[in-house]
Amino acid sequence: MENNITKGPNEKLPFKVKLGYGLSGYCSFITWTAFSYYGLYFFTDVVGLSAAFAGAMISLGTLWDAVTDPLVGGISDNLKWKSGRRRPLIIGVALPFVFISILLFTNWGFDEAVSKVYFVVIILLYYTAQTVLDISSSALGSEMTLDYDERASLATFKNYFGLSATVAISPTLMLVAYFGGLFDNEDRGWSCTLACYMIVALLFIFILWKTTKGYERHKEEGSKFSFTDIKEIFKSKPTRIVMLIFGIAIFANTVNYALQVYYYTNYAQLTEGQIASVTMVFGVASIFCAWVTDRLMQKLSKKAAWIIAVGLEAVVMIVMIGFIIQPGNVAVIYVLAVLMSLGNAAVYQVPWAMIPDCVDVTELTAGKRVDGIIFGVVAFIQKACGALGAAVLGTLLTIIGYNAEAAQQTGEALTGLKYMYAFLCGGIYLITVLIVLKYPLSKTKHDRVRTAIEERKQGRTIDMAEFKDLV
Repeated sequence: MENNITKGPNEKLPFKVKLGYGLSGYCSFITWTAFSYYGLYFFTDVVGLSAAFAGAMISLGTLWDAVTDPLVGGISDNLKWKSGRRRPLIIGVALPFVFISILLFTNWGFDEAVSKVYFVVIILLYYTAQTVLDISSSALGSEMTLDYDERASLATFKNYFGLSATVAISPTLMLVAYFGGLFDNEDRGWSCTLACYMIVALLFIFILWKTTKGYERHKEEGSKFSFTDIKEIFKSKPTRIVMLIFGIAIFANTVNYALQVYYYTNYAQLTEGQIASVTMVFGVASIFCAWVTDRLMQKLSKKAAWIIAVGLEAVVMIVMIGFIIQPGNVAVIYVLAVLMSLGNAAVYQVPWAMIPDCVDVTELTAGKRVDGIIFGVVAFIQKACGALGAAVLGTLLTIIGYNAEAAQQTGEALTGLKYMYAFLCGGIYLITVLIVLKYPLSKTKHDRVRTAIEERKQGRTIDMAEFKDLV
């Protein structure tokens, strides 16, 4: 028997439903987080591929992911299913997603040419499965409530568990060493470690699928995909700004995450245990900061939350990494991890809370709800920028002279790691703060958008001049 959805002006969702939906954050981000932190390192230092090729390969997969995002979004909008349009995709992709994620970190010992082909295929399969899972669950959240603050709450729950993936993968290098020793094969250590993470993901996907049953509106109201829909999306000023800040921030995040293991190992000279503990502190602090971000969004605004959180991370990275931290300053690095965590929480949480509001703006202007397509297009921008970040980082590592086989990196390589981490990442975060100042959609304005949509459904005439700042 299905749950009943409250469709009043303040659509509140039960705690267990928010919690169940929030698990999608772990499912969507666990492999992505592990891959962001250790994928490039795995390919260069374990498989033995060049940094430039590995970066290009990751970029290819991310670009493929970007292309499939709007297509999957359109498919999920068009499905007709009695229990909800997104639900068959979520449960259907569960097992393939788990197995492919494990294969992504499995080195079979092929020669270089075969390894290149193998990992290109696996990367394309992984990003396809991840797209189906993430876009479907994200679009589901957009339909579960139309309330401005409840959407922020849903995004917070999802971000809690998305950030928990950072905590979950923090002991990766130690688990790899343990399982590698257990099986007397370091390469098997990577496969077993990912298998541990993915067993939890499979359980969470089932709980997500079960607890959200009956909370998706428009269950059988399929909307045929049209490129005109994409054109309508870009007429929305809030949507354009969200795409811009999200894409630019994801470029910086891609470089940030992948660079950490190189920076901590080579420049900061941390041990595997210290890297694990710093990553865990960063993850735990980020989870707490997801609550802080939620309070900022609801007490101030979503725009203000981005300015405060991402602005702080930008300044901290530029000042601390660029001018303060020296090799061996372990205590200061823990401080850095804590201070960066608010921005880390906000980079995903704030845009995913903004996007459903942008869906409403497009519904007002186009007269049609296209949740899946909007999430798909935003994800396209996000992942295209992620692909660019991976390619740029792989190229920059080659340019600064990073050598995976060297016992110690050159001074030029170490300086390059420091400057990339501080000024490239920090400076790009700062740019997004300047862009978001133009974001026009406040809670009051969003409430007026929803009211206008309802008035039009009742046959009343809407003066669109009132919304000229949005389109």
